[in-house]
Amino acid sequence: MPLIKTPIYSATKAFVRSFTTSMRQLLISKNIEVVEIIPPALNTDLGGVGLHDYAPPVSEFIESIFEQFKEGKTRLTFGMSEMMSKAGPDDLAIAFERMNQQQ
Repeated sequence: MPLIKTPIYSATKAFVRSFTTSMRQLLISKNIEVVEIIPPALNTDLGGVGLHDYAPPVSEFIESIFEQFKEGKTRLTFGMSEMMSKAGPDDLAIAFERMNQQQ
């Protein structure tokens, strides 16, 4: 989800998503599996201490990712990233407005 105040960071995440999707399709014929990890905001100090205190702890994210990996999933999500990966255009537009109103 793009954040207005961090356009380069947001664009970089979009690039990685697009690149991963393309590589997954390109490498199918070579029997190479591409695993994508799509993290949500997590409780870290990225951007400043206390900025992400509302978010889930990194340990829960890691546990979930390893469990999904063991299950053979290739698109690993958690919390908000799971919900957003299943969202339609209207839901994404609402989420974009909510996230960018907090700026």
